[in-house]
Amino acid sequence: MSSSQDRVSSVKLKQGNGGWANGNTMHDTSQRHDSPRRDDHSPDDQLAVGGMESPGPPGQAGWDSTIGKAGLGKTGRVINKLVSDNDSLKREIKIEQLRAEEAKQAAKLVEDKIERLISDYESRLLEANVNKTLLARKERQVESLSATVDQEKRRAVDALERERGWRDEMEKMRLTSTRQVDEAGAHAALMEGRYNAIASHWNNQGDEVKKAHLKLRSEIAGLVEERRRDDEKITTLRDLCDQQDGNIRELKRQRDEIEATFLAYKDEQEEALHSIKTNAAAREAEQEAMLKETREVLAKLKWALNGISLEPSARRGQPLARLHGRWPHADVAVPALPPLVELQAPPTAAWHSSFLS
Repeated sequence: MSSSQDRVSSVKLKQGNGGWANGNTMHDTSQRHDSPRRDDHSPDDQLAVGGMESPGPPGQAGWDSTIGKAGLGKTGRVINKLVSDNDSLKREIKIEQLRAEEAKQAAKLVEDKIERLISDYESRLLEANVNKTLLARKERQVESLSATVDQEKRRAVDALERERGWRDEMEKMRLTSTRQVDEAGAHAALMEGRYNAIASHWNNQGDEVKKAHLKLRSEIAGLVEERRRDDEKITTLRDLCDQQDGNIRELKRQRDEIEATFLAYKDEQEEALHSIKTNAAAREAEQEAMLKETREVLAKLKWALNGISLEPSARRGQPLARLHGRWPHADVAVPALPPLVELQAPPTAAWHSSFLS
């Protein structure tokens, strides 16, 4: 489509250029025709031509051929000639413009025709492609149908062969069946003769057979009654087993609950025992620290009492804090004595004896 448009545009340009070329050639020819005349003119003629080409005021008429003939002489004739040439050129220009318009219209018609041809060509091309696609599809369908026909032919041949075999087998079966029917008829006749002989021989045994039948019937009734009682016992035992199964499941559930409760109680007791052990260890460590502190206090009191008994006159009226400098170990600072209120147990006889010792 784009190539066709390019061709149409090139045709337009060529036609336009040709029209303009024709116009230019006509102007060039007119100029060539006029140039020798203008070369022969005098400066007055050129001034007259300049005055003619320059537009005059409104209402003033242009040059006419009568003016040159009236009294202007050669200049008037030149002007008349130029005016007539100008009019002829204008007419030619109008004619060329009309021709150009006609050429444009013709080019437009040609362009429309080309577009119609292009659209027709495209539609036919599309139709050809569609037909080609349909033809290919039909060819594929024909191929598939041909293959189907060949397959059906092969099936028909196989069916005919199987039918021939079935007919042969049916004929064989018919002959075999006829022979077997004849043999069965002979055997039936033989059995009928035997039955008649046996029936005539055992005709008097009917009463004994009836007695045996009644006896067997009573025995069968007894067995049926015994079977019914056994079924009732089995049903009772099954109900009892179901009840015992339910009781066992309930006992298992209770056992599981008791085990879960026991495990929870056991965990709780173990946690309590662990906390008791932990608290006992902490309490024991606290008591050990208290005993150690008490021993230190007793040692300090012993030392203080021993110092007071050795120098009563020197320490009379002096506070206990001045004796700190007399600690046996001079290089160790004497710690402050804790108040006696901090002792958590009252002094006992053993404590007094240890203190006095």
